[in-house]
Amino acid sequence: MLDFGDEFIVFNPLSWDAHLLNAAAAAVLDLLAEAPRSAAEVGAFLAEALQESERESASEHAAHLLEELNRLGLAQAADGDSFAHR
Repeated sequence: MLDFGDEFIVFNPLSWDAHLLNAAAAAVLDLLAEAPRSAAEVGAFLAEALQESERESASEHAAHLLEELNRLGLAQAADGDSFAHR
């Protein structure tokens, strides 16, 4: 992952695609690289990073972000409700 301030470039060696991620998506991808996480765990992680006014929607942000990372081939659904870095 290449860091360009508030944005990060991630290369997917399976598809040979490069993707530009915002800081939240890059942080979640790093989190998934440590171990598979449930959508609830990703939501809790994002809630800690979000401003207080945005914390109520952390679970929605997490679900959308996991869906997008999965669609890009950067994360995949693991067992049950968990997602893992590809």
